[in-house]
Amino acid sequence: MMQRARRFRDALRDPQRGQAETLGRIMRIIAGSPYARSHGIGADVSYDTFAARVPIVEYEDLRPWIDREAATGVPQLSSEPAELFEQTSGSSGKSKLVPYTRSLLESFNACFVIWASDVLRHGPRLETARMFWGVSPAIETGGRTTHGTPISLADDAGYLAPHYQRLLARLLVVPTGLKRITDGEAYRRALAAVLVAEPELEIVSVWSPTYLLAILDSITTRRGEIIADLRAGRTGPCGEIELPPSGAARASLLADDPIRWDRLWPQLKLVSCWTEAGAGTFVPALRHAFPQALIQGKGLLATEAALTVPLFSVPAPVPLVDEVFLEFESNEGSVRRLHELEEGAEYGIIVSQTGGFLRYRMGDRVQVAGRVDRTPCLKFLGRAGCSSDLAGEKLDEALARAVLAAELGPDGHCSYLTPITNPPPPGYCCITDHSAAAVDPEALARRLDHALSRSFQYRQARHLGQLNPLHVRYRADARAAYEAAQMGRGLRWGNVKFTALHLPV
Repeated sequence: MMQRARRFRDALRDPQRGQAETLGRIMRIIAGSPYARSHGIGADVSYDTFAARVPIVEYEDLRPWIDREAATGVPQLSSEPAELFEQTSGSSGKSKLVPYTRSLLESFNACFVIWASDVLRHGPRLETARMFWGVSPAIETGGRTTHGTPISLADDAGYLAPHYQRLLARLLVVPTGLKRITDGEAYRRALAAVLVAEPELEIVSVWSPTYLLAILDSITTRRGEIIADLRAGRTGPCGEIELPPSGAARASLLADDPIRWDRLWPQLKLVSCWTEAGAGTFVPALRHAFPQALIQGKGLLATEAALTVPLFSVPAPVPLVDEVFLEFESNEGSVRRLHELEEGAEYGIIVSQTGGFLRYRMGDRVQVAGRVDRTPCLKFLGRAGCSSDLAGEKLDEALARAVLAAELGPDGHCSYLTPITNPPPPGYCCITDHSAAAVDPEALARRLDHALSRSFQYRQARHLGQLNPLHVRYRADARAAYEAAQMGRGLRWGNVKFTALHLPV
């Protein structure tokens, strides 16, 4: 583990050389594939030739190749066959299959190894290393392509090499049997009981902070059922999951109102979750719940590739320079390499990875925020192209998030804008659990509408009567309603990513 981490740190000293070596390794893996041959590129291609011959693509450009491999089993993008296909839980549009080759799985594994090594060397001092690694109830199991290749990993641990999976299994507080509970309500109760029964929890690793907050809400609302499970020593729909002996002391901690989460898990030292872009809204609530723990942001990890990894004592997540080859689109449309990025500038990411996705436009935007050695660190800003244009107003995610934060504050409340198109003319509704909406929704609506009108396009659409005034709807369960809507689109509970602009499919 430490040797792999050292190799990564060495590559950070010279990102130009590290990226050139990574591109060469990727090309050796995919050389000879139908996709590579179609663009006239081989194992020894230079970057200039690579950039000239291989177009920048999006998923729909690759879909015919991927569909052909899924149907026939014959590799198309890489010389390696897909060991499985991961299905994206995409928040809009058609779902996407991503072929996971042996080399691509090794890249995801490397991301975990580098992160874990840094936690052990530079993170908080661990004693038990007891960990909750966020999982969600299975949506679909046993799926296969037409050819018979498995679809989707059972959980995130499936990305890891078998020996790391075995190591992780000894540290996890959640038993494997929990994943077999497919009913959402039964799963939430069992998960809550399992976590409450564990007094030595030290690490929580989840994707969305709202997932962890929802678990805390579930413990609060189900405390009577959880106390009964603790006393019985079992949980699950049929009592199939055994709980560790906890005694009356654990149950008594649920009597506090509100529950003192730092007393329930006094040894909790690290919470790893998304903290950037829309997820940042909920970080203050986690800090309030766990004042004794360090909240560490996740790196940028997508279904298609692991892109960055968080390290302690660095300004922002660090690119995986020796696993993926990265290019960056500037606002003016020029393409730059990693070593050419400018401090403070914003870019869109283009990735080439070992599974055969070459010059793939991710749709994520990042900002250069400091450096490690000579390698730029990348702060995630959000998804590019997340915008609404009902009547020429060109409202985007960044503007919506900034306005909501300015008017309602980054205090953990859930607030988002969603378009309303019927009856015409269209407009926007702010759905929020903020108390200001309960007290005076009309006043809050006027303030938000005024703030959005600082944008010329929004102001013009309002002035011409093309947009109705924004209105506000108070919902005490705004976060749960948002999560339910996203899960209705096929996302797993723990993978729901909050955005300030919530667009219908």
